[in-house]
Amino acid sequence: MDRARTAALAGRCLLWAGLVVPGLCAVRLGLSEPRPVWQQAAGAGVLAAATALARRRPLAAFALRAALCLADAPALFNLSYGPALAVFALLLGLRAERTGPAALGFAAVAAAGTVRIALGGGDPVPPWLVMTGTLVFGCVLPWLGGCYWRQSRELTAAGRLRAARLEEEQRLAEERARLRERARIAQDMHDSLGHELSLLALRAGGLQVAPDLPERRRALPSSWS
Repeated sequence: MDRARTAALAGRCLLWAGLVVPGLCAVRLGLSEPRPVWQQAAGAGVLAAATALARRRPLAAFALRAALCLADAPALFNLSYGPALAVFALLLGLRAERTGPAALGFAAVAAAGTVRIALGGGDPVPPWLVMTGTLVFGCVLPWLGGCYWRQSRELTAAGRLRAARLEEEQRLAEERARLRERARIAQDMHDSLGHELSLLALRAGGLQVAPDLPERRRALPSSWS
C-alpha cells in the first residue's frame, strides 16, 4: 500500500514538473510575456493544486487550470498555461466516464472567455476566434482523445475478462468430462465384477448338485461359505 501511494505521489510530482518547467522556460526564452516572480509562483501553485485533483476530480482540475488561463489571457492561447490545459483536458476524457459535465465545463469556459473578451474593449472578433480555436483544438480534441483512450482500455479489460471466463468454463467442462468418464469406468468395473461373481456363484452351485462329484468335494463349497 505504501509503495502504491509513493508511486502515485511520484507520478503527480513528475506530471507537475513536466507541466510547469516548459512554462517557465517559455518566459525565460521570451516566447511568452514576462511575469513577476509572484505571478509565476502563483501559477505553479495553481498547477500543483490541479495536479493533485486530476485523479479523483478531473473536471475540477480542468476548471481550475482553465480559470488560470482565462485570468492570464481571455483568448486561452498561452504558451505557459496552454499545454497544461490540453493535458488536463486529456485527463478529463480519460478519467471521467460521463460526458455531460465535461461538455458543460467547455461551454462555461467559452462563456467566461466571451464575457472577458467583450469587457476588454477593442475588436472582439479576433480574440474570440482565437479562443474558439484554442478551445476546440486545445481542449475538445484532447478530451476526445482521452475518451477514446479510456474506452480502448475498457474494451481491452473486458476482452481479457471474457477470455478468462471462457478459459474457466473450458476448464470446468473438461473437469466434468473427466468426472463422467471416471464414473462410467467405475460403473463398468462394478457391472463386470458383479457379472463375474454371479458366474462364480452359479458354477459353485452347479458343482454342489453334480451327480458325479464325490460327497467330500460336494461339501467343500458350503464349508467355504
